[in-house]
Amino acid sequence: MSAESQSKRVILLSSSLSYRAEPFRAAAERLGLRVTLGLDMPDPLAEYWSPTLPVDFKLPQPAAQRIFEQARADPIAAIIPVDDGATIIAALASEMLDLSYNSPEAAYNARNKYAMRQALTRAGVPSPHSTLVSVDDDPHALAAQVRFPCVVKPTMLSGSQGVIRADNAEEFVRAFQRAGRIARNSGGANDENADREYLLIEEYIPGFEVALEGILLHGQMTVLSLFDKPDPLDGPYFEETIYVTPSRLPAATQDAIADCAAQACRAIGLREGPVHAELRVNERGPWVVEVAGRSIGGL
Repeated sequence: MSAESQSKRVILLSSSLSYRAEPFRAAAERLGLRVTLGLDMPDPLAEYWSPTLPVDFKLPQPAAQRIFEQARADPIAAIIPVDDGATIIAALASEMLDLSYNSPEAAYNARNKYAMRQALTRAGVPSPHSTLVSVDDDPHALAAQVRFPCVVKPTMLSGSQGVIRADNAEEFVRAFQRAGRIARNSGGANDENADREYLLIEEYIPGFEVALEGILLHGQMTVLSLFDKPDPLDGPYFEETIYVTPSRLPAATQDAIADCAAQACRAIGLREGPVHAELRVNERGPWVVEVAGRSIGGL
């Protein structure tokens, strides 16, 4: 182990309830890196977790400022967001510290599903047509304008929370009301990472679904793994079940998926760090469901 690697410190930004922080910390320590956990928790509780930097994920700008101030006293080499809620904080703090990472705008594009759809559409990346609506809109009136089948979803949640397929007007009204309740109850009153006011209505893309894990370095993506999802994900809900790797898809199909994911990253503005992409594939090729600037979740 080199003296240089021993001297480097990284901050892992993680929810205090996350099961993922410990594997990340163990991996960093195997590389000889000093690790500080940036945990989403109040200051008094942080005394029981050491070394820990308490940050408030609900307020990205103050959280980034706190990281910046600590890093001036004890320099860091990188900020690694473990969970979705930390990606914007990592981008803001990295920009303040002149560390190589994604821009705050790119981090936001990867968090907000409507901003992502707009960026993908502008770049011509295959992606479902979408419409942004208010949770207070009349679902009966909207149902008269929607093409079925469609998918209703909150804009800032992950893990398929509130993502519901509707095949007709009656199903749409129920899906809209349920997704609206989920969106309204997301986050706290002052949570800037939450969006309780809007829903996204998207066209339903048929086909089988895959998940791609990659790493970006200076905008170039290296595929780490491609997962097949053998269970049909046709709705009305889209629970994550089985992931299988290595993929059994033909090499040409795998290449097309990787190319589509790389195009999506460029369109969104992601340039550095982990990528978790969900895509659907049908006779017209791959379609981007979403791209996250983090590694895969789940157990």
